[in-house]
Amino acid sequence: MSQRLHIDFVETSAFSFKKISLLGLAMLLTAIGCTLYWVQQYQRQQQTLSTLVSASGMSPALRNKPVELPIETASEDEVLYARDIVTQLSTPWNPLLTSLEQVSTQDIALLSIAPNRKKQQVVLTGQAKNMAATLQYVQALAQLNTLAQVYLLKHHIDQSDPYKPVGFTIVAQWKLELGKVAQGKS
Repeated sequence: MSQRLHIDFVETSAFSFKKISLLGLAMLLTAIGCTLYWVQQYQRQQQTLSTLVSASGMSPALRNKPVELPIETASEDEVLYARDIVTQLSTPWNPLLTSLEQVSTQDIALLSIAPNRKKQQVVLTGQAKNMAATLQYVQALAQLNTLAQVYLLKHHIDQSDPYKPVGFTIVAQWKLELGKVAQGKS
């Protein structure tokens, strides 16, 4: 007798239900195994942490209490220095600078402005085209409301320059509006 011949005319797919079910089951078991591993790791860490906390003697109430930092007081010199800085910062610079800008001419180059608030004095250093321009500048500064007792402290003519410019230093009393500015004294 002859053996039975089994001919399969329809090839089964590589993704058959049986294969997918086995693959899904393997993935599910792997995920469950990983989850159990991480849960055990978490429990070990919590146990280690509680052991360390109990060994250090800290109670949970002390752990949540904020740390109090000591308050440092400033020395008398630091307080005076801070007051001096505040006084300098609160000085009304704008009226002085605005008035100096109004007086400036083409013949004058103002090189520095050195105000001294304590002495209420301003020292201006600059360069002029000639001596006449310097004297006109001093007269114009004397007319300002923000300055008083304006005078030419010193001057020198640069002989090495062919134009012979005049370098000058002018000193003036600065009229501060003390009612509006903090004195810095308590």
